[in-house]
Amino acid sequence: MLQHTISLLPRLAATAVVGLALALAAAPAAADGHVLSLDEALRTAREQQPQLRAARAQTRAATARAGEARSGYLPKVDAQAQYQRATTNFLLSPMMVHTPLTKGYHANNQLGLDDTVNYYVFGVTATQLIYDFGRVPALMAQGDAGVDASQADVRAAEQTIALNVRLAYYSALATKQLVQVGDNAVQNQQRHVDQVRRFVEQGQRTRFDLSSMELNLANAQLGLVRARDALSTAKVRLATAMGSDSSYDFDLVEPPDDTQGLERSSAEELERIAIQRRPELAKIAAQVRAQQSAGRAARAGYLPTLSAVGNVTAAKVEGFGAGYDWYVGVGLTWNLFGGMLTTRQSEEADASADAAVAQRESLRQAIRAEIQEQLLAITDARQRQDVSDRAVATATERLHQAEDRLQTGAGDALDLDDAQVTLTNAEAQSVQARYDLAIARARLRHAVGVE
Repeated sequence: MLQHTISLLPRLAATAVVGLALALAAAPAAADGHVLSLDEALRTAREQQPQLRAARAQTRAATARAGEARSGYLPKVDAQAQYQRATTNFLLSPMMVHTPLTKGYHANNQLGLDDTVNYYVFGVTATQLIYDFGRVPALMAQGDAGVDASQADVRAAEQTIALNVRLAYYSALATKQLVQVGDNAVQNQQRHVDQVRRFVEQGQRTRFDLSSMELNLANAQLGLVRARDALSTAKVRLATAMGSDSSYDFDLVEPPDDTQGLERSSAEELERIAIQRRPELAKIAAQVRAQQSAGRAARAGYLPTLSAVGNVTAAKVEGFGAGYDWYVGVGLTWNLFGGMLTTRQSEEADASADAAVAQRESLRQAIRAEIQEQLLAITDARQRQDVSDRAVATATERLHQAEDRLQTGAGDALDLDDAQVTLTNAEAQSVQARYDLAIARARLRHAVGVE
């Protein structure tokens, strides 16, 4: 966007376009609303950005999953209640016919469909895990690691959003400065038109010189219109980065120069800080722990599970009375062969942990390169700013000389136009270099992990 707005004075060839530029430039600019500082923009983003709300919701979901794993240590209680309308016929199976239990037994069953009674059953069963060779603790550790990874995602989102807000804010500030550059160019060109018009009236200059100056004024006005439009677009992008649905009618103020001394540190020192502060590294470390815990949980599947169980059941048959039964016991469950599922789950967890370790090393290399790149960008922007500031001073002096030459009759309109264009471009390049430096500093903060 900055590259687009630097060319504030495009040369027009058609008179119709010049007329359009004059009409657009004559339209009044929208009045600025309240002043939006960078701190306020960052605070608004932390409060309103939907991406942050989504990341925080994912953390709550991860916390709930960790709670699911902890439920393995708590007892499980199930209750049942049943009602039946059933016949009361008793049928012997063939294997029971000649047993001592049925000797002399004669069944007097009623075969009618309406010979039924009401039957009620109520029961409660409780199960408590006693020991599972570390499966539940491993699942709990996996859940806790998932919470840590999700919290790291929140911090990463906060840092990324802060970077986006800073970039959008500095871009809007740069565009605002380019509007000022364009406004200065319009004022200078208007002064040149007035000057040449007096010369024409005095017969010292031709109408052609006046037409050239008026065309240059129209070019400057069109550039100013484009710069103002770019500023409006930059404000929209800033509001989007903040996650704000409010009006874009605000002004911007230059933030204080707060580099926290990062650029004065060595790349190695900054890398050590980044290793401690970058949430992406913390997330990968949590993922490694999660996969290691998943491997322990999977390998616990090779061993049995010991549980205690208890039950109380009450039943009532209409016309025959009621009764209840209970039992307590201990059960051992051992999956002797599950189709190699446990083995494959263990292999998957181990491979995922190895992949996460490799990703961590790759990210560390990327962070190191990013820090070095932003340090070079800061050095380059500083040098360009120094050169562009000297260029502005030289171009300003050249414009004054061209104006003096025109005043004395030694110069012409073309020299004045070239001097004005050179000054405008130099000022635009100075603005870009200045905010390229601010953007490089913001990217360095993000690379180090400073919000």
